[in-house]
Amino acid sequence: MIKLGIIGWRGLVGSILINRIKNSKIIKFIEIYLFSTNNVKNTYNAYNYIFLKNMNIIISCQGSNYTKFIINNIFLKNWKGYWIDASSYLRMNNNCCLILDCMNKSQIIKNIKKYNIFSGCNCTVSLCLISIKNLLKKNLIDWILTTSYQAVSGAGYKMIKFLIKNINNSYNLSNNLLIMEKQLKYIYKKQPLLYNAIPWIDIKKNFGQTNEEQKSIFEATKILNKKIIIDSNCVRINSLRCHSQMLNIKIKKKISLENFYELLNNNFTEIIKNNQNSTIDKLSPFFVSGKLKIFIGRIRKNLTNSNVFNFFSVGDQLLWGAAEPIKRFLEILVEYLL
Repeated sequence: MIKLGIIGWRGLVGSILINRIKNSKIIKFIEIYLFSTNNVKNTYNAYNYIFLKNMNIIISCQGSNYTKFIINNIFLKNWKGYWIDASSYLRMNNNCCLILDCMNKSQIIKNIKKYNIFSGCNCTVSLCLISIKNLLKKNLIDWILTTSYQAVSGAGYKMIKFLIKNINNSYNLSNNLLIMEKQLKYIYKKQPLLYNAIPWIDIKKNFGQTNEEQKSIFEATKILNKKIIIDSNCVRINSLRCHSQMLNIKIKKKISLENFYELLNNNFTEIIKNNQNSTIDKLSPFFVSGKLKIFIGRIRKNLTNSNVFNFFSVGDQLLWGAAEPIKRFLEILVEYLL
């Protein structure tokens, strides 16, 4: 049996990942060991290097701080297993392979023989790339402009608790809509989450972008193994678990709207017709939550340029944005190790 250690299994991503693994074809080949940083009953100590070293595979959903603390220590113990990380800490490390097998499976299989550190990519990056899989395969994209509307779960459980406090507090607010939103007591970084949108995620980087926005071009380039131009804007909204994105894509040659529809259609997407009923019924975080498909709609040509196409996508960031790529890579890795 392959020994699989999981850290952060009680969190948003970890709990969904365990459920996906237990329903996977590889479950009969693995023995799961649950690790905790908080001495939870019936779990193993996540700081016990000696016991961690006994694992063939370790998946960490505990966050960047834990990975930063533990990763060098365990490898200094000459550990020969595979580390799979859900945080952003290792993604751009030269010895780390990003995993999104529906986009870079051949690269992943090659790197299993070369590396033992693998990381899931940024949630909006994976959702974006999967939605344009066929356009990338045919080398049709000149550039991409995207604005993502990111769910609170993307910032972890702490952010969700702030939103819940906002909701609970709202029951005691004035019925006057003009003053109600100003009465919210619980704020996150000087702003309430309820009745709000925050157009800044993570720290400032170059060219007026944030770190979250720069991840789009850097991580996409690493996954695709070629440079791709993506200008990204990231906004935090109070959706719970689905990220939405508005994409404007410049195509290198003239194609019809019908052809563009066909190119967006793949095994991982659900195409929604650009009409009022279909859009309202299916193209929303509320409807898409918990679904594996990435829903794509509002598909049309841009009025300013016939080679630019617009579309709106919604995907569950806890599934395809986090847990699902790790589960799928685990299946590839277990098959390799058997």
